[in-house]
Amino acid sequence: MAKQDTAAVAAEEPRTVVYLGNRDVVSVIDGERVPTKGKFCTTITVRDDASLMEAAQEITAANGVWQAHSDGTPAWVAAEGPLGDALAQLLAAHYHIEIREPDPGTGA
Repeated sequence: MAKQDTAAVAAEEPRTVVYLGNRDVVSVIDGERVPTKGKFCTTITVRDDASLMEAAQEITAANGVWQAHSDGTPAWVAAEGPLGDALAQLLAAHYHIEIREPDPGTGA
């Protein structure tokens, strides 16, 4: 298979995307964590070579993706893609939150 064909196939493969309802968003401004009021949806695209447990660890770890974006617990979880169902179930159990259908346009 030509290099161009391989890239086209890779681009078509589905990715796992996780959506977490975020009520305690933080932004980093001049090195300081600054709270942002409102209801937001934090979107996380899982790396292609991650296993289920690696993806969960990278999201939930003390220095993980969620900690970088929020000072609280997610309000809900939704996910799609190859690891989507299993990862949503794992995160829902970990954070004690509900699973929703993916709707990245809303933080509700």
